[in-house]
Amino acid sequence: MSDAPVSDRQVKLLAVVAEGDGDWDARRIDLTVDARYGPAEGTVLQELEALQRLGLVVRDDSRSGVGGRWKVTTAARPYLQ
Repeated sequence: MSDAPVSDRQVKLLAVVAEGDGDWDARRIDLTVDARYGPAEGTVLQELEALQRLGLVVRDDSRSGVGGRWKVTTAARPYLQ
């Protein structure tokens, strides 16, 4: 995991991804995050990819779903407590 700071919005996004437990695609995550916290400056897919670079989420493209299905990693657990 990187030492880069994680924003409040990213922590909220991690919580939504964790709620989906790997079953939600980027579109479902986007709709849920936007409904709860409002839209971001970029797209949720861009936010997810940034979290992926930090090692906090992984993308599963082996299953169908717009933008892939996303799941939090064990490295994200401290942010979810």
